[in-house]
Amino acid sequence: MAQITSKSVDQPIRILGATSHFDVEEFFGSILAATFKTSDPVNIAIMRDDAFGAKRVPVGKLHKIDNADVRQSFEPGVDLAARTTAMLKLFHNMRAALHVPDQPPEKAPPSSGSGRNDAFGLLAAGLLNLPQPYSPIKFGLVWNIDKRTWVHWDGNTKSPIARNLLASLGLGAPLHGKHADLQFEMVKRQTDLTEKIRPPLYPFAIDRAAAQRGAPLFASNCNSCHGGPESDKRLYSVAEIGTDPHRAGMFTQKLADGFNTFLAELEAEGYRPPKEVGVRSTGKYFAATLSGVWARSPYLHNGSVRTMQDLLTPSQQREMRFHRGSHVFDEGAMGYTDEGAYILDATASGNSNSGHDYGTKLSAAEKRDLIEYLKTL
Repeated sequence: MAQITSKSVDQPIRILGATSHFDVEEFFGSILAATFKTSDPVNIAIMRDDAFGAKRVPVGKLHKIDNADVRQSFEPGVDLAARTTAMLKLFHNMRAALHVPDQPPEKAPPSSGSGRNDAFGLLAAGLLNLPQPYSPIKFGLVWNIDKRTWVHWDGNTKSPIARNLLASLGLGAPLHGKHADLQFEMVKRQTDLTEKIRPPLYPFAIDRAAAQRGAPLFASNCNSCHGGPESDKRLYSVAEIGTDPHRAGMFTQKLADGFNTFLAELEAEGYRPPKEVGVRSTGKYFAATLSGVWARSPYLHNGSVRTMQDLLTPSQQREMRFHRGSHVFDEGAMGYTDEGAYILDATASGNSNSGHDYGTKLSAAEKRDLIEYLKTL
């Protein structure tokens, strides 16, 4: 979900399925930083012997806490020491559910910015204890999922419910050994709902004459990869398309085997392990159908190209730094304006904006016509 504005409209528009501007890493990072700051022995002298609430509980396990012990209260006579102890245990539980040690890291992990995260890197480290090289990606495509057999940027996951279970357990649903403490029926309901999402229609004006001229340009420059059945024929090697290799390379068969074993051994009320493996390694990138592509900027799997106009520019001429987080849509360039709190540096590891030079040799007029046509998809 994203809320966007444009110079041509007065009111913001909410688009279901568009690349969200939510900075998930900053959100969880802020919560974790707050727990660490609160637990700093300098700030909590009365509990210095167990400032992180980690004693008397196995590593990665959760304290049992009564809701009344952590409920906010300003009543006189509250046992502050007992309340503080309960809160520190709660902070420990929050970190444990997110698979974060009780001691703050010496160095903060890389920041991916709004609309991106290091998805499988976080899951591999948290669920499998297999840290991976930093490989940021933008949030994945969420419409027409029911028409695809394999999803994600590299076509590595076959089971939508497995995908959502891994995400739930990697981002806070408690895991006790192999038993998941979550409402499986709610995960299943959310999964079923996502399979009904369809591409959003372009909400602004379209130059229909230009779009008509752009149709044959799409057919000759885009359709050979992005058209036809959504099968493995749409998987392309990094060597062929030239985009950043980190995400394709990090998801090895060892990692796929680890997730398959995890899902096979997982226990949760209502959950039945898959009868066949649902995670694989391809080492390639999937060329998705371009329906609703107007709502998917910034472009490429790592969100390193701000607009479609930039994507149709030779890679060596693309802007190397821009801001992410803007809600203002540039209708001409088809993408968000260069605004926001986060600066994406395309020279940083995992952020390369190289490759995908298709359509870059078109004239300026032809590029405009092609962009107008893409808005109709």
